[in-house]
Amino acid sequence: MSDLNLHEFPAGGGWVFRQPQTGWVNPMAMVGFDASIKSIIQHRNQNKAITLKHRLSTNYEAVKMELIQYTRQRLGLPNPSPPSFFRQSRSLPERVVAAAADIKRAAQGTGVVLDWIQAGGEPELQERAEKRAEICVACQKNVPGAWFTEAPAQLLKEAIEGWQSLKGNNFEFVTKQGDALKSCDVCKCLMRLKVFTPLSHILSRTPSAILSEFPPNCWITKRDA
Repeated sequence: MSDLNLHEFPAGGGWVFRQPQTGWVNPMAMVGFDASIKSIIQHRNQNKAITLKHRLSTNYEAVKMELIQYTRQRLGLPNPSPPSFFRQSRSLPERVVAAAADIKRAAQGTGVVLDWIQAGGEPELQERAEKRAEICVACQKNVPGAWFTEAPAQLLKEAIEGWQSLKGNNFEFVTKQGDALKSCDVCKCLMRLKVFTPLSHILSRTPSAILSEFPPNCWITKRDA
């Protein structure tokens, strides 16, 4: 086989997949590609603590790519060449380069919150989160999130579910501001979760260049004063 065909069974047992953290082996390998993806997701959902600890994805598209990569490595197939779009990146328009910078910042900002919640950290007191949310809603940097800001929402949702399972409670990370609390135009974070994140964690994980861009009235700039 020179490359993968998603409509055929790969050599050596089909869509074989082993989860090293649990020793589990995909029982749907010879049923089909889609069935195998769903089988992996189901196994991870049934093992929330391990999934959370090792940051295993339960997103369909992410698991799909993971299964493809696993199979390619198992069969000794080379990774496909990157699309010409990436090879020609130096000639990209400025607006595309700027968007790429925003995407990178959104990933960094999401990572700050995700690292904390996946580690099973304790949220700030509701009273403090409410005060932060009030400041954010009144701030001109509180804006609707772009697609690359909203895209991690499912990942964060899964992280919350894992956190709840680990902690044994149903804390919802919700403030009185509701949907008025959107995304920060500086760090590109979804503020619903960030207002519950300990300040010490934010300060230690956020680059100084980004910290310097928060407005004077920001609770991060004022250190919750």
